[in-house]
Amino acid sequence: MDSKLEKTIKDNKFADVFTEITCTGHIGVNANEELRLFRLSSVIDNHFEIEDLLKFLKNNIGLYVFNRSRIIRYHDEDEDYLVTLDALDVLRKKGVVDETGTGNELSELLLYVFLESVLGAPKIYSKVELKSSSFTNGVHLKILNPEGERIRYELVFGSSNITGDLGDAVEDAFDQIARINDHTCQEVQLVRESIFELPSDDPAIPAITEYIKPSPGKSIVRSTAFGIFLGYTVGLDKSRSDNDYLDSIENKIDDDINAYLPFIKKRISELGLEGHSFYFYILPFDDAEIDKRRIMSRVLGR
Repeated sequence: MDSKLEKTIKDNKFADVFTEITCTGHIGVNANEELRLFRLSSVIDNHFEIEDLLKFLKNNIGLYVFNRSRIIRYHDEDEDYLVTLDALDVLRKKGVVDETGTGNELSELLLYVFLESVLGAPKIYSKVELKSSSFTNGVHLKILNPEGERIRYELVFGSSNITGDLGDAVEDAFDQIARINDHTCQEVQLVRESIFELPSDDPAIPAITEYIKPSPGKSIVRSTAFGIFLGYTVGLDKSRSDNDYLDSIENKIDDDINAYLPFIKKRISELGLEGHSFYFYILPFDDAEIDKRRIMSRVLGR
């Protein structure tokens, strides 16, 4: 196949913002899986420093909000400087900070970041671009074998949540996955319909159409996958020394997610999704409820 859907994100600074932590657990599905843990790279006085994260999010906010043809048009008209300003204007009109379903939740934005930067699955639509009737927080495309006679790809539906307790975040994410799973055909149809709403010159159209729309002579296998971003309050004593804190926090994050793996496996089994791919990305905060609103308020300039 000649068409290729490119990533949209500017992620050359990703490793400066996020540090990956060793994960000892596994999900155990009969398909592809990732369970990857991260923390913010900058830690000052045993608190996560958010300034680098803010710069990274602001640099990518236009790519999160707008489709590819819109970004190209800004560039062709020598108005790249307007991308961020106009994107922020769109988000402010969508609703208040942290309002569910508007695209203004930090978890929805970070889901986009991790699915593109870590999973390498280009976005089809981010939450802010999706119709209000959609149950997912984003739709991404992961090509499993771009060459060969039989093309295999995954349509990755996103679920995301940031809340104080990791168990609550996991439970809420699976409630959303259950809704997506119950309406998979509807979600795929929304994607197909939305293709025709893109400008005719959008570079995503050939690639999306080639994979999403069936046609005679194509041997294409589509699988439904789930991409999950979770944030929570790490809750570690900050009176420790700097070195001890960093070592302890990385061990605690691994212990925290391992404690909920039995529940994750149970929910996957209950939903009958053992044959589907799951991609989990976990990020701790000092105080998730406060931090998620503070960060998005700074991003949106409110």
